[in-house]
Parts: sequence; C-alpha cells; structure tokens
Amino acid sequence: MEFLTATMLSGLIYDGVKEGASIGFDLLKRKLKNWLIDDSEIEKIAELLIDAGINEDLAPHAIERKITEHQELNEFLKNIKNSGDVVNVTQSTNTGHNVYSSGNGNVSIGDVVTNKGSS
Repeated sequence: MEFLTATMLSGLIYDGVKEGASIGFDLLKRKLKNWLIDDSEIEKIAELLIDAGINEDLAPHAIERKITEHQELNEFLKNIKNSGDVVNVTQSTNTGHNVYSSGNGNVSIGDVVTNKGSS
C-alpha cells in the first residue's frame, strides 16, 4: 500500500486552490477522502502546512519543495496510506471512456454510478 508523498499532497492542494479553496481542514478533508486518515490527522497536516509556510500564493513546485523540506511533515505523511478503493479513469481519442477500478467500490461517471462489487 503506497503512502502519501509530497508530490501527491502538493498536487491535491494546488488543485483545491485553483478551485478557489483556502488551504485548511475542509480542503484537506475533501481532497484526502481516498486515504486512510482521520480528522485529527487532517488537523495535524493543516498545522504542519502552516508551519512549513505553505499558502495559496505558491506554485505547485514551491508547495512540493516546502513539503519536502519540512522533516516533521514528511515523516507524518509516510504514515498515511491509500485506501485502495481508488478509481482510475483513462480517456482515449475514441468515443467513450475507458474505466479501470481495482478492489471493491463504486465507479462514477457523471450521473451514472455502478457498484463494482468484489473482484
């Protein structure tokens, strides 16, 4: 099971900021929904991001660099594992969507939701 990396977290943060969100608990809770993490851990990450000097004005590479340079935040991220129920969507130039999903869970495309069930 892979752990949350500085690159992944910086991408999630930057995507949220582009959508107009502020860096904090609500953004992190929404973006980390596919990770095995509880609310107290999300609060801790939010505090560590502030301590690292990460804010909404930074570019993605600057966010990643600040996360990477903050030792306590890096160590904390190594304990956060992916839930394994992530759906990967690949688009092609052909008509339609190619959807790959491993494990149990729901596959959602627009308003269509399908329960994948056990593999």
